[in-house]
Formats: sequence, C-alpha cells, structure tokens
Amino acid sequence: MIKEKDSVNIVLIGMSGAGKTLVGKYISKILNKEFIDTDDVIINITGKTIDHIFKEYGEDYFRQMEKNTIKEVSSFYNKVISTGGGVVLDKENIRMLKYNGIIFYLSASVDTLYKNLSLNIRKDDRRPLLKYSKDLMEDIIKLYNNRKNLYISSADYIVNVDGKSYESVGNEIISIFDSIYSCS
Repeated sequence: MIKEKDSVNIVLIGMSGAGKTLVGKYISKILNKEFIDTDDVIINITGKTIDHIFKEYGEDYFRQMEKNTIKEVSSFYNKVISTGGGVVLDKENIRMLKYNGIIFYLSASVDTLYKNLSLNIRKDDRRPLLKYSKDLMEDIIKLYNNRKNLYISSADYIVNVDGKSYESVGNEIISIFDSIYSCS
C-alpha cells in the first residue's frame, strides 16, 4: 500500500562521512519537511556527546538508546531522518524505519569516506568508533566491510555520493521520492 506522499518519512542511512546530515538538511529545506538527526536526539535527551556516552556507558548502552530513538522518530510523519552509521546493526531499527519511511542508502567509497572524515575526526564527538583510530583508513575499511551488505539489504534505494555535491545527492533523492508518487 502506497501511503500519502506528505506523510512518508525520507530516511538516510550510510557510513559516517557519507554526508547524511548535510544531505538531510538540504532535502528538508527543499521539501519543507522537518529534519531529525537521531544522534542529535540522543545528545539532547542525555545532555552528553555520543563520544561521552560510548566512553562512559559503552556501545551496547548507546545502541539501546539509538533503538529507543528510532522507535520514537519512526512514528512521526513527513520528516527527513538522518541516522547514525550503526543503525543497520539492529534489524528491528530498519523494520521500524520502513514502517513509515523510505530508506535511502548514501553509498560512498572508502576513499570518499576517508576524505570527508580525515580533516576533523580528532575533534568530532559524534564518531567514537573512528575518533581514536591509529589508522583511520584501515578502521574505515573494517567498518565499511562489516556494514556494507547491511546497508544494501536495508535500503529501498541506493544513491552513490562519490564526486557529487550534497545538493546533487539531495536532488537525486528528491527526484526518486517524487517519482514514487507521480502516478498515485
């Protein structure tokens, strides 16, 4: 059953550094949909950075908070939702996001991810799995290899971001989203 266009969420998944936040904010502005970043929701609820949560309570605790956040935002309508890179590690997250959303995987090469992450990774409190990396490229490759198939199997649509501006990627997603509803 195809839902009403104005009620469906656009959900962005992908690796850290793929541009989910920039693309999501752009799409929300163009389509006049509220933008929600699930990491921001967690930061606002706890008053702590993602890095602090990982250090203080561990990854399992963070993943449970992430799951609770996904449960909440999945019930919203007409939003653009940017998720954390590890959202695909729990199939239940994807099931909830698909309930009222179309999932777009922002696919980026390891080189693109490295380029986007390498400049500010040490100051970044949102990427604890990479922040303290001794070999950033090696750790990106490991995460990428562990998650790539999960991203692909979770996505309704795959959008390659390599060599594209965030506006170009956003416009591609908007075009796909509009085409889904053009015949209804």
